[in-house]
Amino acid sequence: MRFLSNGFYQAVVGIVQTHFERFGVGPSGPMDLRAYRLNHLILGNREGEKVLEMTGLLPTIGFEEAVSCAVTGKPVKIVCDGHLIPMCRSFDVLPGSVLSFERLENGGWTYFGVGGGIEEISGRQVRLKAPTLNGWVSFLPDDLYREAPKDEPIRVVAGPEWDWFDSRAQEAFLNQNYRVDSIDRMGYRLQGKPILLRKPRELISSPVSTGTVQVTGSGQPVVLMAGRQTIGGYPRIAFVSPTDLSRLSQTGEGEIVRFRKTSIEEAEQDWKAENEQLLRLAQILKNQRNSLLFSASVQVSDRRFYVQMTR
Repeated sequence: MRFLSNGFYQAVVGIVQTHFERFGVGPSGPMDLRAYRLNHLILGNREGEKVLEMTGLLPTIGFEEAVSCAVTGKPVKIVCDGHLIPMCRSFDVLPGSVLSFERLENGGWTYFGVGGGIEEISGRQVRLKAPTLNGWVSFLPDDLYREAPKDEPIRVVAGPEWDWFDSRAQEAFLNQNYRVDSIDRMGYRLQGKPILLRKPRELISSPVSTGTVQVTGSGQPVVLMAGRQTIGGYPRIAFVSPTDLSRLSQTGEGEIVRFRKTSIEEAEQDWKAENEQLLRLAQILKNQRNSLLFSASVQVSDRRFYVQMTR
């Protein structure tokens, strides 16, 4: 597999690595963990296999071998050999196939995975780990998996320095609309009415985690993301609930973000429910594969339809 044209950003990402943080090395991993995990479920890959994370101007990919593929994350138009391909569904490509994507205009992250996983990028060449052609189509049931509404507030848990801010500042943090000012893998800068400390204080550099909401000296929040550092010196007013981090990651520049305070117990329950839902999806997709008797694709004009016969 190789890049026929490079995109603005494409990188091989794998599972979050936290065991090097004590040496000052960030955990990295995918920006949208849910989309990353769904990609593996659709392809039947072992969780932890690597995928391509892409944003902005996306690459054009040429294939030198037959392999099954899937695209998850920020919705984007996908074309393979002139045919439209749906998101969140596996599809097969053959040697000589060409895959292209429309541009992601204002942010968000799209994930491209292959059966067997991706090994590494070397120049324009992408080395695959163990190319697998599944010969069947897996798709997410619409009635089981639904994203939260985009305008739903992002849930946060109070951080260690929550009480460094008085009640007016806390209410301002929770009750205003923030505009996403700039985004990158390290963090999302938000713009709104400044929230100020009760009194001037300095924080000794302290540990941070993915989803930490820091308040800068200007009173504006920054949400730390997958490419974050391991310590920070700004007050940590809150932590984004792990369940809502994926949704926040897909927020583009200029879009609006609001926060809602939740408890640690509720955040833990939400995360448990999220993982249980993914386990149910994994079982449904496994049953789809086990019940398959026949699979074929049919081309009608510029659309490709998949026909499968199951037990």
